[in-house]
Amino acid sequence: MAHPARRTARRPAAVLARWAVPVALAALALAGCGTQTAPPETETDAAAPPRPPSPEPERPDCPESGVRVTEDGGDAAMGLRVMGLRLTNCGTEPYELNGYPTVAVLDEDGDPYDIKVLHGTGDITASLTGFDDPPAPLTLQPGEHALSGLVWRNTVDDLSRTVANGERLSVRPADGVAAQRLAPTSPVDLGTTGVLGISPWHAPEEP
Repeated sequence: MAHPARRTARRPAAVLARWAVPVALAALALAGCGTQTAPPETETDAAAPPRPPSPEPERPDCPESGVRVTEDGGDAAMGLRVMGLRLTNCGTEPYELNGYPTVAVLDEDGDPYDIKVLHGTGDITASLTGFDDPPAPLTLQPGEHALSGLVWRNTVDDLSRTVANGERLSVRPADGVAAQRLAPTSPVDLGTTGVLGISPWHAPEEP
Protein backbone atom coordinates (compact mmCIF):
# COMPACT_ATOMS: atom_id res chain seq x y z
CA MET A 1 0.00 0.00 0.00
CA ALA A 2 1.25 3.44 -0.83
CA HIS A 3 2.30 5.53 2.17
CA PRO A 4 1.90 9.28 2.30
CA ALA A 5 4.93 11.47 1.75
CA ARG A 6 6.04 14.33 3.95
CA ARG A 7 7.78 17.43 2.74
CA THR A 8 10.90 15.87 4.12
CA ALA A 9 11.93 12.26 3.74
CA ARG A 10 9.94 9.92 5.93
CA ARG A 11 9.83 7.06 6.01
CA PRO A 12 5.90 -8.41 1.32
CA ALA A 13 6.00 -12.08 2.80
CA ALA A 14 6.87 -15.39 1.13
CA VAL A 15 3.92 -17.68 0.45
CA LEU A 16 4.32 -20.90 2.43
CA ALA A 17 4.14 -24.14 0.45
CA ARG A 18 1.18 -26.32 1.37
CA TRP A 19 2.99 -29.62 1.25
CA ALA A 20 3.66 -29.92 5.01
CA VAL A 21 0.80 -32.33 5.80
CA PRO A 22 1.33 -34.68 2.82
CA VAL A 23 5.08 -34.79 3.50
CA ALA A 24 4.55 -35.50 7.20
CA LEU A 25 2.13 -38.34 6.42
CA ALA A 26 4.61 -39.84 4.00
CA ALA A 27 7.35 -39.67 6.63
CA LEU A 28 5.21 -41.50 9.18
CA ALA A 29 4.41 -44.20 6.65
CA LEU A 30 8.10 -44.73 5.92
CA ALA A 31 8.93 -44.86 9.62
CA GLY A 32 6.48 -47.73 10.06
CA CYS A 33 8.28 -49.82 7.44
CA GLY A 34 10.86 -52.39 8.66
CA THR A 35 10.80 -55.82 10.35
CA GLN A 36 7.45 -55.24 12.01
CA THR A 37 4.36 -56.55 10.28
CA ALA A 38 2.19 -53.77 8.98
CA PRO A 39 -1.34 -53.68 10.37
CA PRO A 40 -4.17 -54.64 8.06
CA GLU A 41 -5.01 -51.93 5.65
CA THR A 42 -8.29 -50.20 6.10
CA GLU A 43 -10.15 -48.37 3.43
CA THR A 44 -9.77 -44.63 3.76
CA ASP A 45 -10.78 -41.71 1.68
CA ALA A 46 -8.15 -40.50 -0.74
CA ALA A 47 -6.37 -37.45 0.59
CA ALA A 48 -7.46 -34.29 -1.16
CA PRO A 49 -4.70 -32.68 -3.21
CA PRO A 50 -3.22 -29.52 -1.72
CA ARG A 51 -4.90 -26.32 -2.86
CA PRO A 52 -2.69 -24.12 -4.99
CA PRO A 53 -1.77 -20.77 -3.45
CA SER A 54 -3.98 -17.87 -4.43
CA PRO A 55 -2.33 -15.70 -7.06
CA GLU A 56 -1.20 -12.29 -5.91
CA PRO A 57 -3.10 -9.37 -7.45
CA GLU A 58 -1.45 -8.00 -10.53
CA ARG A 59 0.24 -4.63 -10.20
CA PRO A 60 1.08 -2.27 -13.00
CA ASP A 61 4.70 -2.26 -14.01
CA CYS A 62 6.75 0.58 -12.59
CA PRO A 63 7.79 3.02 -15.34
CA GLU A 64 11.46 3.56 -16.02
CA SER A 65 11.23 6.91 -14.24
CA GLY A 66 10.42 5.11 -10.98
CA VAL A 67 7.11 6.94 -10.48
CA ARG A 68 3.55 6.07 -11.52
CA VAL A 69 0.62 8.44 -12.11
CA THR A 70 -2.93 7.34 -11.28
CA GLU A 71 -6.31 8.99 -10.79
CA ASP A 72 -7.14 9.95 -7.23
CA GLY A 73 -10.89 10.54 -7.12
CA GLY A 74 -12.93 13.48 -8.29
CA ASP A 75 -15.99 15.64 -7.77
CA ALA A 76 -18.54 17.43 -9.93
CA ALA A 77 -21.02 20.06 -8.81
CA MET A 78 -22.86 22.84 -10.64
CA GLY A 79 -20.67 22.47 -13.72
CA LEU A 80 -17.42 22.64 -11.74
CA ARG A 81 -15.21 19.58 -12.05
CA VAL A 82 -12.29 18.53 -9.86
CA MET A 83 -10.07 15.47 -10.34
CA GLY A 84 -7.10 14.31 -8.30
CA LEU A 85 -3.79 12.92 -9.52
CA ARG A 86 -1.57 10.65 -7.43
CA LEU A 87 2.15 10.23 -8.08
CA THR A 88 3.59 7.13 -6.39
CA ASN A 89 7.26 6.34 -6.04
CA CYS A 90 7.17 2.73 -7.24
CA GLY A 91 10.95 2.58 -7.60
CA THR A 92 13.71 1.76 -5.17
CA GLU A 93 15.32 5.18 -4.75
CA PRO A 94 14.12 8.49 -3.26
CA TYR A 95 12.44 10.75 -5.83
CA GLU A 96 12.82 14.52 -5.75
CA LEU A 97 9.78 16.52 -6.83
CA ASN A 98 9.08 20.23 -7.09
CA GLY A 99 6.51 21.94 -9.30
CA TYR A 100 3.49 21.08 -11.43
CA PRO A 101 2.67 18.11 -13.63
CA THR A 102 2.42 18.85 -17.35
CA VAL A 103 -1.03 17.76 -18.50
CA ALA A 104 -2.59 17.41 -21.95
CA VAL A 105 -6.22 16.45 -22.57
CA LEU A 106 -6.55 13.92 -25.40
CA ASP A 107 -9.47 13.13 -27.70
CA GLU A 108 -10.64 9.63 -28.64
CA ASP A 109 -7.88 9.40 -31.25
CA GLY A 110 -5.20 10.31 -28.74
CA ASP A 111 -4.66 13.80 -30.13
CA PRO A 112 -4.36 16.72 -27.70
CA TYR A 113 -7.03 19.39 -27.55
CA ASP A 114 -5.92 22.98 -28.02
CA ILE A 115 -6.54 24.27 -24.51
CA LYS A 116 -5.03 26.69 -22.03
CA VAL A 117 -3.48 25.15 -18.93
CA LEU A 118 -3.23 27.32 -15.82
CA HIS A 119 -1.13 26.91 -12.71
CA GLY A 120 -3.81 27.38 -10.07
CA THR A 121 -7.50 28.10 -10.48
CA GLY A 122 -7.19 31.34 -12.45
CA ASP A 123 -10.66 32.61 -13.28
CA ILE A 124 -12.18 29.11 -13.36
CA THR A 125 -13.47 29.47 -9.81
CA ALA A 126 -12.68 31.00 -6.47
CA SER A 127 -9.51 29.64 -4.92
CA LEU A 128 -9.66 25.98 -3.93
CA THR A 129 -7.61 24.66 -1.03
CA GLY A 130 -4.09 23.96 -2.22
CA PHE A 131 -4.62 24.89 -5.85
CA ASP A 132 -3.05 28.31 -5.61
CA ASP A 133 -0.27 27.42 -3.19
CA PRO A 134 3.27 27.84 -4.52
CA PRO A 135 5.20 24.68 -5.37
CA ALA A 136 7.35 23.21 -2.60
CA PRO A 137 10.14 20.62 -2.82
CA LEU A 138 9.24 17.07 -1.85
CA THR A 139 11.23 13.90 -1.40
CA LEU A 140 9.24 10.73 -1.98
CA GLN A 141 10.70 7.62 -0.42
CA PRO A 142 9.85 4.29 -2.12
CA GLY A 143 6.13 3.62 -1.62
CA GLU A 144 5.27 7.23 -0.76
CA HIS A 145 3.09 9.46 -2.91
CA ALA A 146 2.27 13.06 -3.71
CA LEU A 147 -0.96 14.61 -4.94
CA SER A 148 -2.02 17.18 -7.52
CA GLY A 149 -5.42 18.29 -8.77
CA LEU A 150 -7.21 19.38 -11.93
CA VAL A 151 -10.11 21.81 -12.03
CA TRP A 152 -12.32 22.90 -14.95
CA ARG A 153 -15.83 23.86 -15.99
CA ASN A 154 -17.88 21.95 -18.56
CA THR A 155 -19.70 25.03 -19.85
CA VAL A 156 -20.75 25.07 -23.52
CA ASP A 157 -21.37 28.70 -24.42
CA ASP A 158 -19.39 29.28 -27.62
CA LEU A 159 -20.46 27.08 -30.52
CA SER A 160 -17.63 28.43 -32.64
CA ARG A 161 -15.21 26.45 -30.48
CA THR A 162 -14.64 22.70 -30.38
CA VAL A 163 -16.36 20.92 -27.51
CA ALA A 164 -13.53 19.19 -25.65
CA ASN A 165 -14.44 15.83 -24.14
CA GLY A 166 -11.16 14.26 -23.09
CA GLU A 167 -11.07 10.45 -23.08
CA ARG A 168 -7.45 10.30 -21.95
CA LEU A 169 -4.87 12.41 -20.17
CA SER A 170 -1.18 12.70 -20.87
CA VAL A 171 0.62 13.46 -17.62
CA ARG A 172 4.31 14.29 -17.40
CA PRO A 173 5.20 14.19 -13.69
CA ALA A 174 8.19 16.52 -14.06
CA ASP A 175 10.50 18.02 -16.64
CA GLY A 176 12.68 15.43 -18.31
CA VAL A 177 10.39 12.54 -17.35
CA ALA A 178 8.38 10.58 -19.90
CA ALA A 179 4.67 11.35 -20.02
CA GLN A 180 2.21 8.69 -18.89
CA ARG A 181 -1.27 8.18 -20.35
CA LEU A 182 -4.19 7.89 -18.00
CA ALA A 183 -7.82 6.91 -18.69
CA PRO A 184 -9.90 8.80 -16.11
CA THR A 185 -13.08 7.29 -14.71
CA SER A 186 -15.12 10.11 -16.25
CA PRO A 187 -14.23 12.21 -19.31
CA VAL A 188 -12.49 15.53 -18.84
CA ASP A 189 -15.40 17.48 -20.31
CA LEU A 190 -14.08 20.99 -20.76
CA GLY A 191 -17.04 22.04 -22.88
CA THR A 192 -16.03 25.05 -24.95
CA THR A 193 -14.13 26.76 -22.13
CA GLY A 194 -10.77 25.40 -23.27
CA VAL A 195 -9.25 26.02 -19.83
CA LEU A 196 -7.79 23.59 -17.30
CA GLY A 197 -6.34 24.51 -13.90
CA ILE A 198 -3.64 22.46 -12.16
CA SER A 199 -2.34 22.50 -8.60
CA PRO A 200 1.31 21.84 -7.69
CA TRP A 201 2.41 18.49 -6.38
CA HIS A 202 2.03 18.42 -2.62
CA ALA A 203 2.25 15.98 0.25
CA PRO A 204 -1.08 14.50 1.38
CA GLU A 205 -2.57 15.90 4.54
CA GLU A 206 -1.89 14.03 7.74
CA PRO A 207 -4.89 11.91 8.86
